[in-house]
Amino acid sequence: MDRRALMLATGGLLGGAGAAQILAAGPAAADPVPPVVVFDVREHGAVGDGVADDTAAFRYALTLARAVPGGGATLLVPPGSYALGESLLLGPGMTVQAHGARLFRTGNTSALVKNYTGGMPAVSEYEGAGNISVFGGTWDMRGSRFTSTCPAFVFTHADGFTVRDATVLDVPQAHAIELNAVRRARIVDCLFDGVYAGTGTPAVPNRLEAVQITAATSAANLPAPAFDGTPCEDILISGCVMRNSLPTTAPYDALCGDHYVAPAGAPDTHRRPHRNIRVLANRVESSGAYGVRATDWAQSVIADNTIEAAAITGIYVSSGSGIPIEDISVTGNTILGAGSGGGTGSGGGIVVSNTSAGQNSSVVVSGNLIRATNGETGIYVSRTDGATITGNVVATTGHPSDGNCQGIQVQRSPHAVITGNHLSAIAGDGIGVDTGSTEALIAQNTVLGAVQNGISVASSEAAVRDNRITGAGTGGPAGSYAIRIGGNAVNVSVQGNVARVGTSGGGAAEAGVGVMPGSQGAWVTGNDLRGWVTAVRNLGTGTVADGNLG
Repeated sequence: MDRRALMLATGGLLGGAGAAQILAAGPAAADPVPPVVVFDVREHGAVGDGVADDTAAFRYALTLARAVPGGGATLLVPPGSYALGESLLLGPGMTVQAHGARLFRTGNTSALVKNYTGGMPAVSEYEGAGNISVFGGTWDMRGSRFTSTCPAFVFTHADGFTVRDATVLDVPQAHAIELNAVRRARIVDCLFDGVYAGTGTPAVPNRLEAVQITAATSAANLPAPAFDGTPCEDILISGCVMRNSLPTTAPYDALCGDHYVAPAGAPDTHRRPHRNIRVLANRVESSGAYGVRATDWAQSVIADNTIEAAAITGIYVSSGSGIPIEDISVTGNTILGAGSGGGTGSGGGIVVSNTSAGQNSSVVVSGNLIRATNGETGIYVSRTDGATITGNVVATTGHPSDGNCQGIQVQRSPHAVITGNHLSAIAGDGIGVDTGSTEALIAQNTVLGAVQNGISVASSEAAVRDNRITGAGTGGPAGSYAIRIGGNAVNVSVQGNVARVGTSGGGAAEAGVGVMPGSQGAWVTGNDLRGWVTAVRNLGTGTVADGNLG
């Protein structure tokens, strides 16, 4: 076995006394693999006993590592506990191997790991020090003691970052990892546990994401010029856990997200969405606001995450600056107890929205399980053209002030497709298609035990097909129906639906289908409405109601 193969097989990185070891590549080839240069911090004076100050040893080892021609050096941090009083500045191509090591701050440093520091030349786009990897390590920011705002990792204006198997503890009023104008980042199998939010007034929601995905817009985001509006691209966050188990910390406000790419009125060059963001198979055990906050993303996927007890919303897809959001897939997530923070109940399980200036397109919300939402909606989609909401399970919604918490609500979203969803124990309308959501298709959904209407349509040209509704109006409110057509809607077609009164609750809806005053040209035909005292209540004009059973 050649020397490089032996190194890989044993899983070790070799070091030499007092200096870096240069490990030769494998057998000669036309394009030989460059040698791996390893700097072991123990060989440069680090003690790792949790008492001695190891700052000088790390500084010296990093100075040597950054000086390696062509970059690509490895900083080896063996198991131990290392006290650090300053940041670790990594150079191009560097790797930090820290499995089994604890690295902790001894003062109010800046970011513990970074690729840029003040005084370095400004760079644009993705031209800074990149291809950097950090493997392992418990990075203890000790924010409850050293409270000045400070992220753990900051990477900016560069291509290629990996943080894998890292644990980040007790960050003071900041992010665990900040990605600013970064391309090709991989945050994998990391644990983010607790953020020190200060004393007195709690931290403002949206401000303390564990992983911030942001753009180079101004020094308010990150003092790393140039401020050229460069967004993030090709970001993977996978297999990570966010929790709050420390006695002196608070939960982060989201696993990942941002505030906006650029505020309203910023130059067009600063209004570029983040692209190709994948948030896959993570677990959020505690959140002060959101599980995932996707701000100004495009061509992105949020899938197979488990989010428990997000204080406001499980998954929030939005633009704070009116940038159109497009081609977003939210699939296969499990969201339990969203809105657990109480308050006004303005949140929900999954929320997709935009400002009044922006209109989204091509958003898919599919195959998600949402249980015990305490807010406005299980799934809410606004200002989105061509949304697809299909195959979701929404169970047991509620509102902290006993208001309407709909299972699925669509507003200002034309051409929506709402199919194959299963909704039960909904403290409001099962499905609501409201103002501005013309030409919606609502088909083959099951709605069980909605307190108000099973399906409520208040937009024109909608088709309500082959749904099964049982027990609408279980709360006994006046004016509720299994299917309600209102809002001055025109040409709504209701066909092939099965609506049953049900046996639970303290009352029943007034009719199987209700056509409200102001509605025109409704077509109600071929529905099975047996069991209702009033099968169809028609208060609209030009309604056709033929061939219904009941």
